[in-house]
Amino acid sequence: MRSFTDADLSAVATFGAAAFGFDTADASVAARWRARIAHPLSTDPEGAFVAELGKDIVGVAMAVARERLWCLSLLAVAPSAQSGGAGRALMERALTYASTTTDAGLIPSSSDPRALRLYALSGFELQPTFEAAGILDRGALPRPAGSIRAGADGDLEGLEPISRAVRGAPHTSEIEFALGFGARLLRLGDRGFAVVYPGHAVWLLAALDDDAASQLLWASLALADTERPAVRWITGAQQWAIDVVVRAGLRLVPCGALCVRGNPGTLAPYLPSAPFA
Repeated sequence: MRSFTDADLSAVATFGAAAFGFDTADASVAARWRARIAHPLSTDPEGAFVAELGKDIVGVAMAVARERLWCLSLLAVAPSAQSGGAGRALMERALTYASTTTDAGLIPSSSDPRALRLYALSGFELQPTFEAAGILDRGALPRPAGSIRAGADGDLEGLEPISRAVRGAPHTSEIEFALGFGARLLRLGDRGFAVVYPGHAVWLLAALDDDAASQLLWASLALADTERPAVRWITGAQQWAIDVVVRAGLRLVPCGALCVRGNPGTLAPYLPSAPFA
């Protein structure tokens, strides 16, 4: 095992897509996937590691630290090397990153039983989550709330207290990343914000009260550029979100877990970002 370097990016992007079953044949999708991996490598190079078998890279772990919060941004093992211990070794190494400066952790996990077991054995509490899928009933969308406005880079510092209260650290650099790839930022004063990403409904949502979160989720669904928006990592604590998505005609499907260590924050109202929590 060794540190992840820029020279490894192409190899990691290729086997990482294979490990998660991502179709990167579309050039724009491939570019976003590569940038998604490059972002934590640029912000937290000391938290990125690769595992090798011979001359081939067969695994990667990427952790990021934001103030007192540790997040696992990526853990992937090439299909040919799975169940061989590489994932466990990478996880152990990633947990050493920023271990003296962080006291809480988050991992949005897939439904892979091997991943769920690994995170549970690593000291994380698993909170089962739902994904909202299906065809959006646009006729159910309420009239847009006039208090919600489009946000921009100049809003990011003002959003930091919301993120700190909800998940223990700001999302500033990750929102900047998303905006750079065409995401739209919605802000409801000092009560909450949402990031709407191309091809999805919500990439990230954090708020200080359920009413604000509901308004932001409705507005995000209205902006979705697809009739099959995805809203993921909805824990049982997000009843406000469950109410919105079922009223919007979407169906709830059990999907993965939000893995929590320590006490990040309220974690509600909250829909985490998959790669950056």
